[in-house]
Amino acid sequence: MDLEPEQIEELQTKEYWDKRYNKEAKFDWFMEFDKIRDVLEKIPKDHRILMLGCGNSTLSKDMYNNGWTNIVNIDFSPNVIDQMRKQYPEMEWLEMDVRAMTFPESTFDSAIDKGTLDALLSYKGSVWQLPASVQHNVDQYMDEIHRVLRPGGTFLYISYRQPHFAKLAIDRPYWSTDQSTIKGPPGSLDYYSYLTHNN
Repeated sequence: MDLEPEQIEELQTKEYWDKRYNKEAKFDWFMEFDKIRDVLEKIPKDHRILMLGCGNSTLSKDMYNNGWTNIVNIDFSPNVIDQMRKQYPEMEWLEMDVRAMTFPESTFDSAIDKGTLDALLSYKGSVWQLPASVQHNVDQYMDEIHRVLRPGGTFLYISYRQPHFAKLAIDRPYWSTDQSTIKGPPGSLDYYSYLTHNN
């Protein structure tokens, strides 16, 4: 990401991403589609899917080209939404804050996060306790995902965040979570998938 430690909290801000998307055509947090396909296959292809904080990742395009054709993409950066809408008009692209979505309740069968929660969790300080402002943002986000998912719907979170740290953010009374490891190439970090089932 080429950020200095004192800049890490900028990842939480719309201003940072607007500026970045003006200069950058494509960026994928973590692994690209072919490396996480086995995890994505846990989501049925007939599901109505919400891509949370889509950015300029090719994940939605790759999923669409492989049979997941009902995808709604949201991001709070108007710059990137305009760019992606022009590139991939076959999908829906909406400017929207993941912490305050305007969809009715139970709109989606599944939601996917690859890097968005990790941006919200970018802060200086102890990894064992979230600052109050970060906790507030995370609570808003999790509650909104729960609200827009139908009962029995799934939320897939892909992260570098190890389980004991991820649970600080995603453990909620309204869903249960299955965790699995995504092996990285030799000599690189492993990643993790967290698949929740909405109660």
